[in-house]
Amino acid sequence: MTRYTPQYLQAGSYAASQDRRTFQNLFGGAASVGLAVSPSSAMVLAIAPGQVAVPSPNNTGSSLCTSDAVENVTIGTAPATNSRIDLVVAQARGADLDGGANNDFVFAVVAGTVAASPVAPAVPAGTVALAQVLVGTNVASITAGNITDVRPHGIGIEVPVAAGAPLAYFADPLGEVWVSKGGVNGGAWRKARDVLVSRVARGTTAWTVAASAVCPFDTVIDDPYGLFSTGTNQWALPVPGLWRLAGQVGATAAAAGTWVMAATRWNGNILHTTYAAAGGASQGVTTHTSGLFRSAAPATDNAAVMQAASASSPGMTMSAGNALAWGDLKYEGSG
Repeated sequence: MTRYTPQYLQAGSYAASQDRRTFQNLFGGAASVGLAVSPSSAMVLAIAPGQVAVPSPNNTGSSLCTSDAVENVTIGTAPATNSRIDLVVAQARGADLDGGANNDFVFAVVAGTVAASPVAPAVPAGTVALAQVLVGTNVASITAGNITDVRPHGIGIEVPVAAGAPLAYFADPLGEVWVSKGGVNGGAWRKARDVLVSRVARGTTAWTVAASAVCPFDTVIDDPYGLFSTGTNQWALPVPGLWRLAGQVGATAAAAGTWVMAATRWNGNILHTTYAAAGGASQGVTTHTSGLFRSAAPATDNAAVMQAASASSPGMTMSAGNALAWGDLKYEGSG
């Protein structure tokens, strides 16, 4: 057993690998802050300033590499047929890491194999992948749509996104999901379970119910990340995990015994349904519904509040207002 010299002791002396082990423990292995890869011009890509912890190829911890200015890498000539996927990586180099003569870190491109259905190459030891780049047949430039962000995010807060940037998310090593969107909170990253909320309502009076249809909410009360669409009356689910959906439908009954229904729906599947029946004509009734579900495909998943009324009362008058006809959606966490 070896007791190493305490780190940062005034008169102490110890190997760099001890600091690398500290970084590995702090960052949980490979982790980055900043260093987003974006198109620059033609086949040139820009790498934003930032830091990355790069695990060593000889299992002696992680090297902390810092860049304070935009740097560029160039993608190689596109294939004449088919396509390939390249990697943009950060590589730490040192005599006690790889036995080489360099003591620095570099950004580099690892070319993939050309194929009809290409796959990304393996990440070389001693490097961290920042992006995958699809290089199509005979292309002369790389666009944002060709770049897939694969940066390993750490426990620290990420660099804010630029104005106009679409909603983005990542899960840190502890399973906490973070989101950001250009123009929201200054583009800063926030815990998804704290900020992914949406509340909508029906503000127009005397809307007529239809059998088993989505509630036509027309008023957005609180929806900072733009989850709800008044065009489809549905919420889009931008991140995977657990979601809670609730809604209420109110109505004025046409006759005794008539009823109104409210239901929560996820991807066309009814989660929970409730009914409320009227005791007499012109009586107001409300019914509340809620459901919890797990989304695994945020690119396509959607949710909605449904409503219907008894067939004997097609003229039932639905209530309006924030307190009577509303829908709520909230992200509960990664689960």
